[in-house]
Amino acid sequence: MFPLSLGRYRPVTMEGMRHRVLACDYDGTLATDGVCADATVEALQRVAEAGIRLILVTGRTRDELESVFTHSRLFEAIVIENGAVVIDVASDSERLLAPRLPAALADELSRRGVDPLVIGRVLCSTSWSQESKLSAAIARLGVERIVVRNRESAMVMPAGVNKRTGFEAALRMIGELPSSAVAVGDGENDVAMFAVAGVSVAVANAVNILKARADVVLDQPNGRGVRALTAALVAGDLGTLTARSPLAG
Repeated sequence: MFPLSLGRYRPVTMEGMRHRVLACDYDGTLATDGVCADATVEALQRVAEAGIRLILVTGRTRDELESVFTHSRLFEAIVIENGAVVIDVASDSERLLAPRLPAALADELSRRGVDPLVIGRVLCSTSWSQESKLSAAIARLGVERIVVRNRESAMVMPAGVNKRTGFEAALRMIGELPSSAVAVGDGENDVAMFAVAGVSVAVANAVNILKARADVVLDQPNGRGVRALTAALVAGDLGTLTARSPLAG
């Protein structure tokens, strides 16, 4: 069982709009240094009680997420491995959206001394400082994988698989459309998710490339920013956030 600024402003008409889904990144968004504060968990609970459906979208593997987060049942679907795997929380079933990580690639990375090295179903990841070793191993084996940067992390992914593919699969799983969703994140890998969300929101600590693509840039970082977003969602008034967005005036 899975356990429990700067920015582009695009005018969005909030009045009368029903936002049915909130999709959240984990690290740097819900969590600070891997920890999701109790106040943020409580804010997510209020969102769920208000009838807004929750999706978690993270680059972490399942084991990594389980080691730091025990409230997964707040979410109806969880996208892990940067969009490569989707979990239906109610049934505890996983769906892989891409071929599994080649064993030969994992062995080659270990042989080259890549450290740390996190191995998932489809993804493997390490520090960005190891990028040259990752690229060399991919080239030597000729496997169909690319290196994707997320802040100081490097993820080895199949081409064309990203948070957008996982997010869209999760939405189909729960029977919702991207236009009904609000997505919040902080890193480069959230750009793909922002491309299809009805409303995209960057926390204050987000990288500039993500802020430039956000409809709203919050004035608080991490969980504090998410708590402001959830309060606006429960109140049914995201206009209070767009009014504070840096380019709104």
